[in-house]
Formats: sequence, C-alpha cells, structure tokens
Amino acid sequence: MCTIIKKEEFKAWLKIFNSQYSNNILFIERLVNPSLSTGWLSGFIDAVGCFTGRFNNCNTLGINKAPYLTFSIFQKEFDILKIISEKLKFKNINYDKELDGWIFSCSSLTKLKLIINYLNRYNLKTKKSLAFTKWCKIFNIIIKKEHTNSVGLNKIDLLTKEINKYS
Repeated sequence: MCTIIKKEEFKAWLKIFNSQYSNNILFIERLVNPSLSTGWLSGFIDAVGCFTGRFNNCNTLGINKAPYLTFSIFQKEFDILKIISEKLKFKNINYDKELDGWIFSCSSLTKLKLIINYLNRYNLKTKKSLAFTKWCKIFNIIIKKEHTNSVGLNKIDLLTKEINKYS
C-alpha cells in the first residue's frame, strides 16, 4: 500500500478486525518505493491504469486520420504519481479539476515501448490485460507502418473499440 487513502482504509479495516476477533495486530508503516524490477506497478496499473486508442485528424498520410495510443494513470494523490512517472521517465502530470485528481499520460511510442516491456515481464491479472493485448496489437500495427492504408486502419478501428470496452 502506497497511497495515504489505501493505508487509512486498511487501518480502519484492521481496527475492526482486531476488535471483532480480539486481536492486537499492529499496522506497520512501510514506505513502498515503486520500481520497474518488481510487479508492484503492474498491480497498480491493473487497478488504476488505462489503455486507450483513438483516431486524430491527419492529412499527412492522405487518409484523413491517424491512430493515437495513450497510457494513463489517474490518482488523487500527486506524490505516488510523481514517483511512478519518474521511474517511467514520463513528464506529463496534470491536475484534472473536474475529477479533482492528478493524471499522467503518455502517447510517445518510444516511452510506450517501456510500458509494454514492463507489462510483458510483469503481466496484468485482471480484464485490463485484454485491453492491453489489443492495445499492443495496435502498437505493433503502427510500428510496422501497417496503419497507412484502409486495411490497417480498419483493424485498428476494431481493436480500438474493443480496448475501450475494458479500460
């Protein structure tokens, strides 16, 4: 547990548990330092991460639209996002007034590759893994430049709709 909110929720649960079962289990405060060499971040992404795909208007390729992939994490607490973004070398953290929280997002294919490599090593465990798999397929279509024709764009369109069901 690394967020203040989760620690407080667990402390409240522990207090009730101790009371109900006549125990005296103490809460031990531990500093969690997210790392790319453990699976902790994968679990955090499973809980609050988001993989999205969409199209942007683009006349460069003569096809009027270009695929756009984003990985993001929303969190009420800035500090944990700051630590995670530093580990991932993401710089884009913004406050969302409407949601009253912080969000970092990345659409750089180079940086998204880091997320893909990490999550291939530490697999997601929830239905979010389905979104991630389809998101990776789009990533590979883009990397292979197969998105420059209507066949590739149609594949991406179908995958994008499927991703957004699970994210």
